[in-house]
Amino acid sequence: MLKKKKILFAVLNWGLGHATRSWELIHKLTEEGNEVVLASDGVAKNFLEKEFPNLKVHNIPSYNIRYGIRNTVFTMLKNGVKTQIAVKKEKKWLKEFLKQNKVDQIISDNRYGFYNSSINSVIITHQLNIKAPFGSRLINAQNHKWLNRFHEIWVPDMNGELSGDLSNPIPEKLLSKVKQIGWLSRFKKNKSTICHDFLLAVVSGPEPQKSILAEKLIKILSKTKSDSILYLGSPEIKKQEKIGNLIIKSHASTVEFGKDLARAKVVIGRSGYSSIMDYKTLDKKMILIPTPGQSEQEYLGKYLESHSEVKLITQKELSITSLKSALCDKN
Repeated sequence: MLKKKKILFAVLNWGLGHATRSWELIHKLTEEGNEVVLASDGVAKNFLEKEFPNLKVHNIPSYNIRYGIRNTVFTMLKNGVKTQIAVKKEKKWLKEFLKQNKVDQIISDNRYGFYNSSINSVIITHQLNIKAPFGSRLINAQNHKWLNRFHEIWVPDMNGELSGDLSNPIPEKLLSKVKQIGWLSRFKKNKSTICHDFLLAVVSGPEPQKSILAEKLIKILSKTKSDSILYLGSPEIKKQEKIGNLIIKSHASTVEFGKDLARAKVVIGRSGYSSIMDYKTLDKKMILIPTPGQSEQEYLGKYLESHSEVKLITQKELSITSLKSALCDKN
């Protein structure tokens, strides 16, 4: 019989994506009888507290990354500095935590400071090769330095099938530590589910771009003839309203959101990797809108569009006309 472990599981707060993709692993670990202690901040922490009410969720330092209306070289540099500071704060928090708590394993979803040389430390990431508009060599050198501090690197993909160049080829210096674990999703496809003729839109990711997209989608979807549901990705509030044929939900349980997602004809949302894994798992038609200035999402959107799997619209181009055109292409 395998020994039950005490596991510290830290999740990045970058919207809900890292928390939702960690959901499957957290469930599996607890079902196996392990004692799991969670750590996160912001909306990701709120989500984890609601989904796992019986687990302790610690509040940890925020990365506080923002993508503004104009994303410049200065914005990238500022976010880079914020990441460096956050990693140092994480390491300090972990050091204090381990003085008072004994754990057998540390699992981190994209939090670079959650490792300890004496404890099996795992990081979950699909970004082995970071895409950047400039300075890629320097950025990846730092990324690989951080990743190499972990004992294992779990990649939620297989041979770059979904993440493309982001995880394939595997850098030689990381090869011995990488374990490809396949897609992570809290949903399972049910062949008996009947798709309905409505649109499902989901906003996610860092502010202020999250709210900017939400406002645009509300204006557009409330004026269309099609029935639609918009999820705001805000578990910290409880709100539902109807404008025209549009139903706006602040958040919902995994069960309720899963039912809406499974029944939707087309899904509109960010090209975040965690969201794409959910949509692909349920074999949904997708219209993706990358977060402006977020190179990873821009790459993923173009990569999937080149394989004729999605329709891509930039946030700037998003309008009733462009959405109708994209919907015609998906039908």
